[in-house]
Amino acid sequence: MKNITFLLILLAVMAMPGFSQNDTDNDPEIKTLFGNKPRSNGGYVGLGIGYTQLDGKDAFTTTFRGAWIINHGFAIGISATGFSNDFYLNHNPGAEYSSLQGGYGGILFQPIIFPSFPVHVSFPVTLGAGGVAAMHSHYYEAFDASYYLEDESFFLLAEPGVEVELNIVKFIRASFGVSYRFTTPLNLVDYSDNEMMGLTGSFTLSFGKF
Repeated sequence: MKNITFLLILLAVMAMPGFSQNDTDNDPEIKTLFGNKPRSNGGYVGLGIGYTQLDGKDAFTTTFRGAWIINHGFAIGISATGFSNDFYLNHNPGAEYSSLQGGYGGILFQPIIFPSFPVHVSFPVTLGAGGVAAMHSHYYEAFDASYYLEDESFFLLAEPGVEVELNIVKFIRASFGVSYRFTTPLNLVDYSDNEMMGLTGSFTLSFGKF
């Protein structure tokens, strides 16, 4: 009788880990099609520089972004870009020079693919409007000039792009990208209607909670 009692106790002790494991496997938390983790929201501000061509001349851009990031994978916010194709270089005294200057901005939509990977991609799209001024300048010295406005025009814009992003540290990202500007026709004297359309290469540093 004592042997049978001892054997039953031993079997009960050996079975306890199994019951414990079953309880763990039967997680009471219900899995759903849309995930079972709370969404994580963040945001960032970014500053970028870029290169493009306007009127067949080298031009530079500067861009500011501010966006809210939804669950790491989609950002929505604003983007603003200034541009000029006057580098103030090699302008001899007495030189006459024509340039295009202006800016554009709008709503930014940015899907982010595999954001937790150290290197990943995103697809920013800016939808908005802008303005461009055709300037004429007379240079007295290399960095001393007088300007007057020849003409100006406004346009609507869609600028889709693709960027390769690097997670430098937890709160800093660097990105290298290329985008294309689609605009409505311009109405500038001595310039084509599609003068603002074209490719831009850019580099951006972003700071925030990703």
